[in-house]
Amino acid sequence: MRVGVFHPGSQNVWQRAYAFQESGNLAWLATSAYFQPQSAPVRAAGWIPGRTGSRLRAGLLKRWFPPLDPARVRRMGAMELGEVALRRAGLDGHAHRLNRWGNVRFGAAVIAQIQREPVDVVWGYNSASLEVFRWAKARGLTCVLDQSIGHPAAENAVLAAERTRHPDFFAPGDTGHDAAWIARNAEELDLADHVVVGSDAAAATLIANGVDGAKIHIVPYGADERLFPERPPVRTVPRNRPLNLLFAGAVGPRKGVQYLLPALARLPESVASLTLVGRLAMPRATFARYAGRVRHVPQVPRAKMPDHFARADLFVFPSLFEGGAVVLAEALGSGLGILQTHAAGTGAADGVSGRVLAAPDAEALAETIAAAARSPETVRAWQAAAWRQGRNRRWADFRAGIRGVPGA
Repeated sequence: MRVGVFHPGSQNVWQRAYAFQESGNLAWLATSAYFQPQSAPVRAAGWIPGRTGSRLRAGLLKRWFPPLDPARVRRMGAMELGEVALRRAGLDGHAHRLNRWGNVRFGAAVIAQIQREPVDVVWGYNSASLEVFRWAKARGLTCVLDQSIGHPAAENAVLAAERTRHPDFFAPGDTGHDAAWIARNAEELDLADHVVVGSDAAAATLIANGVDGAKIHIVPYGADERLFPERPPVRTVPRNRPLNLLFAGAVGPRKGVQYLLPALARLPESVASLTLVGRLAMPRATFARYAGRVRHVPQVPRAKMPDHFARADLFVFPSLFEGGAVVLAEALGSGLGILQTHAAGTGAADGVSGRVLAAPDAEALAETIAAAARSPETVRAWQAAAWRQGRNRRWADFRAGIRGVPGA
């Protein structure tokens, strides 16, 4: 059985390709953004003097996964880098339009790749698989859709309600997915023989929108075993000091910051501090109301994240909508207790390695944080339990799980 994996960007696609490399079934990985040290763009960046060249080279090498056999990688343009640049410039609308156009072009390139190097199974990602699946299904190939987030129609409904409740946390013009985008994703789900998703919460949104539950496979995401420690970080007991809270992800309404920031504002500074790691995805004027109570660290390389996890006492992630947040596995892999919502994905065991709220709520968040600050022994117990859970939440566990998907 030959498996062809494709994704125009990264999104941990290397772990999928590596899973089938480990089993001897990987034919190729097709992507638009993969740069090894010997790649021409990386070598060119090395000729640029000073910090600019160093940062460019480091940025390119973030799109490199050393365990993956370079002979299996087929790079098709660099459209994804343009989309990333637009998002970092705050031009999300332009980035989304480029993404749509780029996904269609990328699909055509993948079809040509299949014709050059035939496979039995095509393994693609939501929003970037439609053209390939249409072509492949007509030729009897098995199609596996890696659904990295819940159903877009469900996401629209959740965020529409949030715009009514908290309009000041949304950027102007942020009106959700249009009908064409939802239809594209729905057809991909319909064409797929198998759908892999990262959490039961995300799977429920698919089933609620008509996806056959029999073809859905829940495989929780993992932490990178190359980056996260083999021994639990040494942390001081959070006694007679503020509780150090950590949030990681896009600092915006889908991740629940409209509940987290007001929750923190309800608490005295002596109770808790908060570090937010990730790009700002909300109006700056709204964020400025809370900026005095938080430390914001934008755009941290993945390799630097273990340091942030190690310095925290508790990971806080009140997300409203996910596929299955990788940061939850990373928190467990760092022996860090978690305060999360059910929608965030598979993370804390409620009452054992943290708390799982049914839905985000500023008052409930504030009360839970305050209770944790009053009971450092509970925080320590959560950390120990998280470490034990994290031993089974590495990417190696995910890779084993997806190799068990029928047909793959």
